[in-house]
Amino acid sequence: MMRIVNVHALLPILLLVLSAVHLASGFSLQNNGLLRGHHTSRSSTSIHPTTSTSTNVRMSNGDEGEGRPCNFASSVDELIDRRSAIMTGLAGVAAAVSTGTAVVRPAHAAEDGKIVVFGGSGYVGSHVAQLLTSKGYSVVSVSRSSDQADKIAKILGKPLSGIDYVSLDASTDDLGNVLKDAAAVVSCVGVAPGGANQRAGNGAVNVRIANAAKAAGNKRFVYISVASELANGPAKFLLGDYLKGKAEAEAAVISDFGTDNSLIVKPAIIAGGPPGEIRPPGPPGVKPAAVEDVAKAVVAGALGQKSGTIDGNAAIATL
Repeated sequence: MMRIVNVHALLPILLLVLSAVHLASGFSLQNNGLLRGHHTSRSSTSIHPTTSTSTNVRMSNGDEGEGRPCNFASSVDELIDRRSAIMTGLAGVAAAVSTGTAVVRPAHAAEDGKIVVFGGSGYVGSHVAQLLTSKGYSVVSVSRSSDQADKIAKILGKPLSGIDYVSLDASTDDLGNVLKDAAAVVSCVGVAPGGANQRAGNGAVNVRIANAAKAAGNKRFVYISVASELANGPAKFLLGDYLKGKAEAEAAVISDFGTDNSLIVKPAIIAGGPPGEIRPPGPPGVKPAAVEDVAKAVVAGALGQKSGTIDGNAAIATL
């Protein structure tokens, strides 16, 4: 991501950082005769993209460097390496500043992992996949469809690269292989209200996906359900099986992953739809959620930035 920066505001900050590093390292040498091991703290549930050409992801856990014995000679070498790295980084920043831009890189590199999106070629799934790939993540789209790439291109208005497509039926096929080594799993699977087999299509299928993700050792799960304001309103008398299926899926996700390692995104209605598909209007007075906002919420859950429940279009829009 490229960002315009103010040269006069940036350079004093960089000088202060250099001065702080220099003073801190000098104080440690003079008073202790050694250099302390550094400590890096990382979020227990965050996922970070790679900084190399690979697009794999992983879950970051724990702390590095704490309690590590320190050797004077190796610590001096470490200090030199750090100072060299800082100077190299500053040279790169200076070059970027000279052109009026700065490159923002992820804080941590990732190794192995992927994000699996069930229903990745659907309306919401396509936008989720697009947002993830734009952030540098490796995405596997799972669908019964054999022409997922074409469907995504029609929905987004352009082809989407950086995705692996797997064609299988989540209600019957083995999910173990596609879920192996996944850092997070997203389910956009569902049957529209009034559709055939809407209870099992929203409930049993997603229960199966959540259970398989737990069995595969996946750490995070995101599910798209329906807003409580609809589920608890008059719609429950008209859409009984649809809402029962959604409730069954939510219960399975919480049972398998808890609220700390899952996110349930609950939009009321979503604006738009796939080209050529006519969707019924939502309840009077309910403002539709932008599909981009829903995708943003889903991605926040997949990356460990949000957990628990995001309920209703207003909550989704404020992310």
